[in-house]
Formats: sequence, structure tokens, C-alpha cells
Amino acid sequence: MAELLLETDRLTKTFGKHKAVNEVSLHVERGSVYGFIGKNGAGKTTFMKMICGLSAPTSGNITLFGKTGSEIRNERHKIGCLIEDPGIFPKLSAFENVRLKCLALGCYKKEYVQGLLEKVGLGDTKKKQAGRFSLGMRQRLGIALALVGQPELLVLDEPINGLDPQGIAEVRDTIHSLSQDGGITILISSHILDELSKIATHYGIINDGVLIREMSSAQMLEARTDGISIVIDNFTKASEILTGLGYEFSLVEPFHISVNADKQNAARINRALVTGGVEVSELSVHSEDLESYYLKLTGGVQNA
Repeated sequence: MAELLLETDRLTKTFGKHKAVNEVSLHVERGSVYGFIGKNGAGKTTFMKMICGLSAPTSGNITLFGKTGSEIRNERHKIGCLIEDPGIFPKLSAFENVRLKCLALGCYKKEYVQGLLEKVGLGDTKKKQAGRFSLGMRQRLGIALALVGQPELLVLDEPINGLDPQGIAEVRDTIHSLSQDGGITILISSHILDELSKIATHYGIINDGVLIREMSSAQMLEARTDGISIVIDNFTKASEILTGLGYEFSLVEPFHISVNADKQNAARINRALVTGGVEVSELSVHSEDLESYYLKLTGGVQNA
């Protein structure tokens, strides 16, 4: 059985009458990249702040590195966190920003500072002021700051939010390298679910403060349904045939339908349509993506 680095038991945070986090029991295994998914206001940031010791729980328990209760105070130095905007001095270089935090924690080796910058791809920024960095570079500098002290668990709240495609790729590659090469366990939230699916090994889906599903990436793939996309010349006739076969389907656009069926049914559906006098000009199998699966679990676009 995999070692749990982080575990919560009915963790709750209440603001007045509102439960921002409602009895969340979450499990993060050592070495995993745990994708924490939820809409704005779902409770992700509040939950992460409690894990990092930036907010006190109203009730429930946190277990960190096998310790719980008052003992976790001695374990929190093993956590690095980047929540909301990174605390960067804009007139200082990347090296100077990281060195300041290192000095505050009693580390005086310039080689250590440079090593952290190399890990996040900022080793050659020299004296360039952080205020002149791109948003992606600032996020990577924030990750470097979170890595000071050699944490075993890295907590990242929306690290790719607002980035352009290049910035997203840079931060994604940094996170992947820290996990695969650095052996760091990562708890990460993101709205960009397609990108999250490229690096996450486990998922937790939170909605209105409640953890509604927790699974591995393999279980997520198994749970997501296949679909068959078909371009036809006669929707009325095609709908009669598909209904007769017992398939659910929807009209994507004129002459383009999507059938809720896995790839094993593609040949059967194609044969039935052609035999029934429907011309099939295109047929392809697609898998439900992470975003569609999330929306299905949480009630659709209106709740996202």
C-alpha cells in the first residue's frame, strides 16, 4: 500500500454560516501529482491554506507525514507552497529574491540558490529585475521560492492561471520535472483541466466545499466514456436507426451527430446506417475529456 504523505479527515472551514470546506477527507500518496479540481469558490484555496498552516480549520483533522494534532507544526517545514500571487520583490533579480528567502531560513550558499533557479529554468536570468519577467517566469520564480528548504510536498494553487500557451508549457514542464526527477509530491489546483490531465497521477474533485470524487488517473480514464462522432447526410433517417438500436445520441451541428457508445460499437453503427440508406462521410471515436467529465459530475456548464 502506498504511503500517504497527506491525509485529511472531515476537514471543515466555516465563515459565518457558510462552509467553504465541508468535511473533506482527502488522501495524497507520496510521489504523486494530485490534481485538485473545482470551480471558483469551490473551496480549493481555503483547503490548501489550511494544509499550509495559513488558516486554522474549524473542525476535522490533518495528518502530515504521519503526524497529526499539534505535532504537525514540526512537519510543516517539509511543505512548500505557492498560493495566490508569489511574493516577489520586483526590483530584485531572481537570484536576489530566492537568496533573501534562503538567508531568512539560515542558508547562505550561493550554489544552493543557483541550483533552485536551474531547477525551474531561470538559471540564466542574471541581473534582470523580476518585475520585467513574463507572467510564466514569475510563476516559476514563485515555485523556486516554494522550493527553498527542500520540501517533500509542494502545494500549488492555480500556478498556470492566466498564462499564455508558452508560459503554461514552461510551468507544466517544471512541475513534471520536480515530480519525476526531484521526487517531490505535488498537490496542484488548476482550471485548465486539459493541461492538468497531462501531469496528474491522482484527482480530487471538489464542488461547493464537498469532495465528490477521488481517484487515480487510471480510474479517471476508465470512468470517462467514449463517444462516436459521425457525419451523415440524413439526420431523420439516422436518428430512427440509432433509436432502434438503443443508442443515445445528440446533434452536434447539422449532419453531425455524437453517439454515446464505445469504439467496439463503431463498426456495428456504421454498418446499420449504411444498410439503412444513410451516407456516412466521416466516423471517428473520441474519449470524454477531463473537462467534460468534471462538468458531468458537477452539474454542467452553469455550475462551472
